[in-house]
Amino acid sequence: MQHETSNVETGNVESRGVEPRGVTRWRRSAFLAVPATAAVAAMATAMVQGALAANLSLTSVPFTLSSRTVAAPQGIGAVMHTIDAGGPKGAAEVGIAKAGLDGICVHAVQTVNLPVIGSLGTWSLNISSPAAATPLTSDQLVAGAGLQANKLVLDAQSLKAATATLHASDTTPNVIGAAADGAGIKGAGITDGTPGQFGLDATGGRTDIKNLNADANGATISGAITLPDLAIGIAHGDKGC
Repeated sequence: MQHETSNVETGNVESRGVEPRGVTRWRRSAFLAVPATAAVAAMATAMVQGALAANLSLTSVPFTLSSRTVAAPQGIGAVMHTIDAGGPKGAAEVGIAKAGLDGICVHAVQTVNLPVIGSLGTWSLNISSPAAATPLTSDQLVAGAGLQANKLVLDAQSLKAATATLHASDTTPNVIGAAADGAGIKGAGITDGTPGQFGLDATGGRTDIKNLNADANGATISGAITLPDLAIGIAHGDKGC
């Protein structure tokens, strides 16, 4: 009798349009997943159209790039130039011929709007390779540990670091005010420096940077890059790595 009563009660619950306990609410789950799925599709479309380019050449979407430690055995070069980021803006173009990084986080934020559906709010795209559990030294990074990148060029509105050490020597000095199209700067990966304009040629020795944080509009890597434990994720709201 108890079994029959249970069946009747279950039937009454279903007839009232209420789902029985313990039953997965697939329709409700699917409905809640629609915005996230649509946002992923929109972000993918934006990447194809260049708004969020896969090569990180983001001329209309600002992003932040951060790393715990950066070691550049061949130093860095920098010049001033203009970028189109919703209008002409001045930026520093920083080139690193070769870099070892102890972790990296690229964090971009974009408002997603879809036809018919409308606004889906703010979404974050995070590309990350985590820092080592035990912080890597500059010597270890130069030897090949951590993330390795070649010919990294960054367009930065601002670039900050806790400390930066630019090594040089009497025979290979660093030059502040070097020609923007000089050989050292070109060797750092910057090939579009305007002749006669201001440049920083810090390729006289290794550059060590601690806690790098850059607000950027573009980054290109024309050489190989190795990303241990790469993670690419999309999150609702402004949420970093």
